[in-house]
Amino acid sequence: MKEINIEGCPVIGTGTFGKVYRLDEDTVVKVYDDPINLPLIETEQERSRRAFIKGIPTAIPFGIAKVGDTYGSMFELIEARNCSDFIASHPQKAEKIIAEYATFIRKLHEVKSEAGEFPDVRDVYLDYLECIRPYLPQEIYAALGDFVRSIPESYGLVHGDIQMKNIMLSNHKMLLIDMNTLSAGSQLFEFAGLYRTYRSFYEYAPDEQVDFLGLTDDIARKIYYGTTGLFGINGDGREIQILAWLRFLHVVMIELSSPDSFMVPPTLDKLRVLLNV
Repeated sequence: MKEINIEGCPVIGTGTFGKVYRLDEDTVVKVYDDPINLPLIETEQERSRRAFIKGIPTAIPFGIAKVGDTYGSMFELIEARNCSDFIASHPQKAEKIIAEYATFIRKLHEVKSEAGEFPDVRDVYLDYLECIRPYLPQEIYAALGDFVRSIPESYGLVHGDIQMKNIMLSNHKMLLIDMNTLSAGSQLFEFAGLYRTYRSFYEYAPDEQVDFLGLTDDIARKIYYGTTGLFGINGDGREIQILAWLRFLHVVMIELSSPDSFMVPPTLDKLRVLLNV
């Protein structure tokens, strides 16, 4: 396995599991924080290849590299910059970028998969639910499971975390990255992921989310409601919120290892109302 040194390389993106560095003019590497994420890298690379074959604009990884004690996924990206950083530094272009962003998402959703080609996003969310089961009242756990299973089957592609940090602008084109969450199913799950990013975390941890995304709450609202508005859907719809808060709890409790966070009780109260339990 190739070994690379990222010392002095600029960071062009930050995510839950690591950072994206520019190695040279044409190459970036997504470095994961934990070496146990090697299977995650391999999954992401395989799904990236499948997506590319289906015509989805995505950055194709060309190898896994050893980076110190952990690993990185290498991509060829020319003049790469994520959309979140671009809109933060060019707020006057927000409306134009949001329109292009919505069109990009729509094209992704128009791509159909074969049965079993990608994970069923309902199963992905049921896995999230099982992870947080120990922290949930039984009635909320049961109602969430029934709700996720009730969503009709669909073979349209869903990225799962298509926030603007995961859309790269490279050579004046939008490219999708972080493909380890790519699955098949209803668009509801996509908008739930956007709600979680641009509304849930801003509601309960605004300072942390501003630091993470580099976007003010005002810009985050414009992105979320502008995007859902261009799809002609109610961004505050009950189905979107239920899925968003389920995903939010999984991120807080499992991915961020904060099951005792102050964010959890108010979210459970919201779910009780939304689920009528």
